[in-house]
Amino acid sequence: MKTFDDVLQATGGFDWYQWRTYFFVCIAIFLECLLTFTQVFTGGTGEFWCESSKFQTGECLDSNKTSEECKRLGQLASCMSYNFTFDEDEKQLQEYVKTMPCEEGWVFDHSVYGNTFTEEWELVCDKSAVTNVLQSVYLSGFLVGCTLLAFMSDGFGRYPTLVVCGAMTCLSTLASAASPHPIVFGALRFCVAAFSHGLSLTSFVISTEMATPSMRVYVGAFLWIPFAIGYVVLSALGKYINSWRLFILLTAAPFIPMILAIVYVDESPRWLLSKERYEDADKIIQKMARTNRKPLPSHYLTNLEESKDVVAKEGNMLDVLRNPVLRLYLLNLLYNWFVQSFVYYGLSLSTSSLGVDVFIAFCISGAVEIPSCIFGAFTMAKFGRKISTGGLMIFGGLACFATIFAPLGPVRVTFAMLGKFAITASFSNIYVHTAEIFPTPMRVFSVGTCSVAARVGGIIAPLILVLEKFWASLPLILFASSSILAGLLVFFLPETKGKLMPDTIEDSLNLKTIPSSKEANAPRAYGSMFDTLNR
Repeated sequence: MKTFDDVLQATGGFDWYQWRTYFFVCIAIFLECLLTFTQVFTGGTGEFWCESSKFQTGECLDSNKTSEECKRLGQLASCMSYNFTFDEDEKQLQEYVKTMPCEEGWVFDHSVYGNTFTEEWELVCDKSAVTNVLQSVYLSGFLVGCTLLAFMSDGFGRYPTLVVCGAMTCLSTLASAASPHPIVFGALRFCVAAFSHGLSLTSFVISTEMATPSMRVYVGAFLWIPFAIGYVVLSALGKYINSWRLFILLTAAPFIPMILAIVYVDESPRWLLSKERYEDADKIIQKMARTNRKPLPSHYLTNLEESKDVVAKEGNMLDVLRNPVLRLYLLNLLYNWFVQSFVYYGLSLSTSSLGVDVFIAFCISGAVEIPSCIFGAFTMAKFGRKISTGGLMIFGGLACFATIFAPLGPVRVTFAMLGKFAITASFSNIYVHTAEIFPTPMRVFSVGTCSVAARVGGIIAPLILVLEKFWASLPLILFASSSILAGLLVFFLPETKGKLMPDTIEDSLNLKTIPSSKEANAPRAYGSMFDTLNR
């Protein structure tokens, strides 16, 4: 018993101890979805028109106009008001071509959205881009989550990071519900994004570090199902909650079961072993064995202490940039991760423009992710990483192109959801493919760098949606073309299906020449999950 994976197998594999940790992780991922897409409903904008007191007084009615006619006259313009005057002698309405700004504010229609911060702070007309900027500010908080908080997780431990991120996410969320101004709201939302992403990222790491090799890929792929369920919950909240402040408070509700579940979460034994904290790791491994009701082999810790992973100490992150082949792989993957996030958030945030009920469209947009996560995992196992990921991205791009020409309504929704299905599946695939390309010493750096590129794509996506005001099809054209190009570039990466994960730079360079091996594939990634569940 020389590795921690051997210890996991000896203590029951993926058993009760792992499942209860996984429950906490699922709550964290579910929570991130709620917090990320809250603004679709809290910042939604329905119909609105200029406020005009003259059409709400008897002045209009005295001009022989009915109340309905007066109401329609007051709703003729959204951002500019027509300069209407009344002739006191003839009591007739005089209409002039000249327009003027909405000096008295706006009236908002509540048939779709309730009271949103867009209405409260009047973020319409020349201020309409502020809503998209706020969403980009939120997504830019992810950069902090996947950099500074990732370093905190590696340096100080997974569990302290979970506690800090969980507490700060809760406090930031509650404070954002009381924001008096868009700038304050944006700053607090930035904090929510940073800490919630640090929470979900660290949770993801803990779940994979405690999973056996045969379960690791499935644990990572199926983890996005709670994220998809978050879409359904958000659409229900958006439908029935009319106050944006109450809406945000309700998204903090998952913190209640999270607080109860965190008492069952421990520090990652794998991290403790990497820091040579053997006594602390032994306590948790002993607890794991007791919880799973499995006997722990004697002298296992001595064997772990004596085993030296020399390969993992060879090389550093600069070697990725120095080697021309690995550098090309990294640049290729950086673009792919950027596009994955760019298209994913672009499609997710534009469901209101599909020509159907915004709540139904958003619900379908999330529900489609559940089968897509499962589909992506099994197509990787069946057809390989390149065909699965590249094919899905090309298909997603073509679906985006088809959406441009589809009429508003169910047909347009169908093509948009096909694109969302494909990009979600390929997004979960690219995590696995990236980790299997780079050698062990550079793996964390490479995946982390690609994650930063993905965050940049997510930041830009809401801003690209603003371009539809100048040309309605432009955002979809950008999503489609970038996805197809990224899909084609995937085929220039090495195929890793059935190959051992590389430990050295030489192993990574030989991936294109080493033939696949069934023996290499079986124990590493795609064992039978159901055998483990039915044990």
